[in-house]
Amino acid sequence: MNGDMAIQARDVWKRYGLPLRPWMQRQIDQLRGLSTADRAKYGTWALRDVSFEVERGESLGIVGKNGAGKSTLLKLIAGVSPATYGSVQVSGRLFPMIELSAGMHSDLTGRENIKLLGAIMGFTGRQMETKLPEIEDFAELGDWLDKPVWQYSSGMQARLGFSVAVNVDADILLIDEVLSVGDVNFQKKCLNRMDELSNSGVTFIFVTHSPYAIERICERALYLEDGQITASGSPSDILTAYFQVAMDRSTVIAGKDKLAADLREGTGALRITDISMHDDVSGREITGFSTGESVVFRIGLDVKEATPRYRFSLRVVDPASTVISYIEMPMSSRRSLALERDNVLECRIENINLLPGQYWINLVAREIAGPVIDSVSYAFAFDVHANKDVIEQMEHRGMIYLSSSWKLLGEGEPASVAQV
Repeated sequence: MNGDMAIQARDVWKRYGLPLRPWMQRQIDQLRGLSTADRAKYGTWALRDVSFEVERGESLGIVGKNGAGKSTLLKLIAGVSPATYGSVQVSGRLFPMIELSAGMHSDLTGRENIKLLGAIMGFTGRQMETKLPEIEDFAELGDWLDKPVWQYSSGMQARLGFSVAVNVDADILLIDEVLSVGDVNFQKKCLNRMDELSNSGVTFIFVTHSPYAIERICERALYLEDGQITASGSPSDILTAYFQVAMDRSTVIAGKDKLAADLREGTGALRITDISMHDDVSGREITGFSTGESVVFRIGLDVKEATPRYRFSLRVVDPASTVISYIEMPMSSRRSLALERDNVLECRIENINLLPGQYWINLVAREIAGPVIDSVSYAFAFDVHANKDVIEQMEHRGMIYLSSSWKLLGEGEPASVAQV
């Protein structure tokens, strides 16, 4: 194993249970003289042909849907489950947080479990005594630290386990979604601590559905799908691909732009039939634009009943389904936009300062102070491209680009101004 590598996985396959039927089928095929080189032919695999490397001090994020094999992969790295085929090599002191209660004894107190977890990692009782004050301070469990762990909530168990993990000088940390059970303040504290450890050279393998955490902590990400690595790259690229696949497309029919009218909520007085995006100047149909440009959205409406009074809103959402902007038809325009027949509703949005990436449009029509008429989630996807100013300033951080100016005020000297 290369000395610069903390983790190396080579041709890893993993199957759970006693694979008697696949084994028998393989033996029968061998007796028949049939080729048996294709492992995927024999039964269901939790992981298939997984190979990757993690350098020392690197932080790697792993994303994928439930059942994709993320937790299984962490268990193989932690050594708590063997690979069926292939190998996983780890170099360094490793602390796995792959389950909330991993390594803990429910009848022992929190303080006793700290010493137990330290012993599992090879620390002596005296060494753990010196680390205990820092762990206690980070966990913020107070008197609960001297109560048995079976009385702890899941959030308190996460506090205890994570506090030990980030204060025992581990070379490699495996973290599997345990931050999702903590409160907001503790999550912030954990992320700040992970920033510190990452900067100090600790290697991270991080499984989470939080795009903010992945982009903040990880330098690289893997996309796991059906037990296989289907993509590897920067966190922003991998998360965009992941959320694009994960989006609920149940409202969209086979046509390129048409939206299914049935199986949708609302009274049905009108139905949104299509949506397109157009260049603000030329009017040509487009699928993307650069940060700061203006665009026009055209929304086709099938009017079943005359709808004189309604509210129409357009929501811009990012790949994590965070609402970036909520745009509603102004009150003053509602009377002039009364619907009597099928029509096209046009919405012009100026100076869209979104950062580069892919975004979606959600559409909602509802009666004034009344029920929903029609609603379509993820009705339209569009791309935002970077212009020169954005590339110079941003690193795919935040949500919007804000133009700014900078001044250097020297004593007795005229101020120099840099416009951005």
